[in-house]
Amino acid sequence: MSVETGTQRDVLEVVLVHCWESTLRKKPIGVDDNFFALGGHSLAAMRVATRLRKSLGVTVDYGMVLEHLTVAALARALRDSGVPSSELDRAGHAYVAEHGLAA
Repeated sequence: MSVETGTQRDVLEVVLVHCWESTLRKKPIGVDDNFFALGGHSLAAMRVATRLRKSLGVTVDYGMVLEHLTVAALARALRDSGVPSSELDRAGHAYVAEHGLAA
């Protein structure tokens, strides 16, 4: 399987990549990799949405994951969802610190 790669550009993308890697049990995942090409499916999308709701404290419908099939696209959708960027950044930094990730 050939998968595109891309480096995370901000803390939100770091959180999304970690959630995808944890759910799909694949590493590394780039920001431009396709959810379905990585083995994602509707149940995995529900798990990702649940992880994001818990980790970021924002409403993420699993349909949003299925509509935005890359980390980059999902990050854009979350930023455009009306949630203040400062709130996403604060929650993202807390998640990164809690999981010992580099942002």
